[in-house]
Amino acid sequence: MRRGSQEIRAGVLACAVLIAVACGKAQVQPAKSWPAGTVLALDGQPILESEVDEAAGMIALLEPRDSIVQLRRLALTNIVLPRCAARAIDPAARDEALRLATQWRTTLDKGLDPAAPAPGPQMLEKQGRILDLGIELWTAAFQSEDGHWTPILETAGCFHIARVQERSTAQLPGQVELTIQSYDFPYVPKDQARAQIDAQLDRSKLEYVDESWRELVPTAWQYRFRRGAP
Repeated sequence: MRRGSQEIRAGVLACAVLIAVACGKAQVQPAKSWPAGTVLALDGQPILESEVDEAAGMIALLEPRDSIVQLRRLALTNIVLPRCAARAIDPAARDEALRLATQWRTTLDKGLDPAAPAPGPQMLEKQGRILDLGIELWTAAFQSEDGHWTPILETAGCFHIARVQERSTAQLPGQVELTIQSYDFPYVPKDQARAQIDAQLDRSKLEYVDESWRELVPTAWQYRFRRGAP
């Protein structure tokens, strides 16, 4: 009887050791490798410092007196994070929209009408200042040469190709009014984009790859991502 108890205790001990070893292995995970310059990650999508600063530079045209810290905050909440969230909604639709935009851009470079051989978006005429056209689209058009098509531009849920037809003069860049022609290639339905992107943000998880960037994410947004984290 004593021998049986000893065997049981030995078996239990052996199982405990195996479980401890397995748990130890499970807990030791290699550090994730991020692209150089990554400061944040939304649901595994790396966000580069250069990406945020590019968006911050756009907002500086509208708010030239803001500090770099405030410009980065505005860039994150108004441009970068919504764009990252939109990409996760329907990756296949995004790939198709990018494929079509690339096809259109190549055809435009040849001086041809891209809508002639294949169905697609119609060319739209838009007019306004930076907030009327949207910060990203206005900036891309403003920085391009009049009459020349911009590179493919991605906003939250849509790709664009645009060219400037007319531009006004003003003391500040953000006050310049542009008349542009554009092709839009949405991968999130326009009438549902805001609701779908907000819902995606609510269920997303934000990782602070560079811990110093935590203070650049507004407190309300930090809470939002904690709430959405699994």
